Amino acid sequence: MFRRNVSLFIVSMLVFLLAACGSSPQQGSTETSQAPNNNTSQPAQPAADKKEEKKFVIGTSVPSLEFTFFVAAQKAWEEAAKELDVGAPFYNGENNQAKQNKDIEDMVVKKVDAIVVIPITTEGVIPAIRYANENGIPVFTVDRSITSGEAEIVAHIGTNHEEMGENAAKLFLRGLEEKYPDVKEYKIAELLGTPGSSAAIERGKGIHNILEKDPRIKFVASLNGEFQSTLATTVTENILTANPELHGIIAHNDMMIEGALQAATTAGRNKDLIMVGMDGQISTAEKIKSGEIYGTFLQLPSMLGDGMKAAIKHLNGEKVDENVWVPTELIDKANVEDMISQQKVW
Repeated sequence: MFRRNVSLFIVSMLVFLLAACGSSPQQGSTETSQAPNNNTSQPAQPAADKKEEKKFVIGTSVPSLEFTFFVAAQKAWEEAAKELDVGAPFYNGENNQAKQNKDIEDMVVKKVDAIVVIPITTEGVIPAIRYANENGIPVFTVDRSITSGEAEIVAHIGTNHEEMGENAAKLFLRGLEEKYPDVKEYKIAELLGTPGSSAAIERGKGIHNILEKDPRIKFVASLNGEFQSTLATTVTENILTANPELHGIIAHNDMMIEGALQAATTAGRNKDLIMVGMDGQISTAEKIKSGEIYGTFLQLPSMLGDGMKAAIKHLNGEKVDENVWVPTELIDKANVEDMISQQKVW
């Protein structure tokens, strides 16, 4: 009887131990199954964060789409916006400073993240930029600058217009010397850009830095063509009428030098004149190729897209240089075919 009871006791203990051992794997499998669940839940967090990422909206205003340069700049702006996935409202100032200021104020009201502006004039745009400053919206200028100290900008992206004016003047002087090597006095005319714009002020300064030092140069006229082809044609007609002897015309942009060429051609005097512009538009390059215009200097309308990129860097907390200079390039008879074939001109 005792042995039987002992046997039953041993069997009971074995069953108990087996049951206890069997519970360990079950408990372990529960911990293992929880770990994968924790791991698979981790990627869900970035997905939620991604939905919360803000898409930047960066607005811009250009002086006028009547100018070829700004039409090309608009294309560069749109291409950059597509590449960077940025909201990019575009405003045409219509060469009206009051309208450009109102457009900038509209961007502020709509709470864009940054504003990139090509000012019509150096001072006229300041109240609008100051309004953006007061509302905490960073402002970047492109191509044309503003007078310093009265409004705050993060950075300026553009060409050194004074240097480009100097280089254009050197090219112009070279052309005069080639065509008229024995002339002791060169009678020339200058076509000026939009009054009060930094481009006109600085390009004009560069031209005079070079030409006023040469005793052979005589300015018979320095007249405003507003950077426009049609007005330049009218102005040049008046210059030609008043000056039966004229050796050359230098203009602050290519649209004006093309307008001057039209007037000179109508008057039958185009072959008598050395003509130099600035900007590098393709129609001017074609006229350099044909020998109608002596040369120009290229500046790149893609700088407006560069302004967008600078704004994004700033919004992302990256450092942006206060001045980003975009290089210029000579276009003359020697290299114009390459410039056209390589699609450097616009």
